[in-house]
Amino acid sequence: MLKEFGQDLKKLRELKGISLSEISAESRINPKFLNYIESGIFDFQPETYMRSFLKAYAKALDENENQILHDYDKAKGGFYARRKFVNEEGEEILTSEEKIRISVAGQTKEKEKEKTAEPVFTKGLQEDKPDYYKVKEEETENNIANRSVIRKILLIVLILAIGTGIYFLIDYLNSSGDKKTNVKPKTFNEISSEYENKISPKKDSTAIKDSLLNAANDSLKLMVKALKDIKIKVYIDENKVIEENIDAKDSLLIIAKDQFRFSATANQSVELYLNGKYLRKPATLSNNSIKNLVIKKDGIVSQ
Repeated sequence: MLKEFGQDLKKLRELKGISLSEISAESRINPKFLNYIESGIFDFQPETYMRSFLKAYAKALDENENQILHDYDKAKGGFYARRKFVNEEGEEILTSEEKIRISVAGQTKEKEKEKTAEPVFTKGLQEDKPDYYKVKEEETENNIANRSVIRKILLIVLILAIGTGIYFLIDYLNSSGDKKTNVKPKTFNEISSEYENKISPKKDSTAIKDSLLNAANDSLKLMVKALKDIKIKVYIDENKVIEENIDAKDSLLIIAKDQFRFSATANQSVELYLNGKYLRKPATLSNNSIKNLVIKKDGIVSQ
């Protein structure tokens, strides 16, 4: 764009009949720099000097300085539109160089037309093509047909693959849901076993046998059944303490030799069974909680 901008400046100067030496004398700009400007070369000086040169150039041509600078900015940004120079009749004014260029271009086009004129015998050759041309055309049509079939097959395979993937995804989600819904609740024995594993350290086989033997000799088995979510605290033989949160409808089995001291966050939300026998709690207990209820072999002793 800068090249076209410089060419327009040169054409404007030539149409006004002003020479480069006259502009150089008035603007005090080296003629070599003026040639650079009209050739579209604007990187030979810093931007500040270039804008000063253009203002002096415009002033020497008696042109609007701001318009020249505006066109220069457009050319740098790649948005410059070439100027059209017309006479009083509205016809475009051409310089002598442009007239010669147009004339030469016109002659060249006419010669090219003469060279590319279709021979008289061309049509006949097209109608009487050799057999090998016809074979190639048939092969091309077959190739196009084969490609179309291959594309259809690939499209069908893609659709089947997507459908299969969707089917397996739905089946997986359904099976995952079934697995979640088919989970069986844990039995009382399983809960007791897990609880024992949590509160007891890992033991070797000998220690496990000893603990089982001792458990068999224990005389008291207290089962705590939660009607609602509760928290209990139990002292076993005054040696061991259990603190546990029991969910509604779950149970917990606790074993001791001599006695339990039982506390719970709610009285009405818990039932107690000693060696399989239901324990009736004293009527004097608070409805809100149970504190330090002593249970021995014969049942509830005191609070």
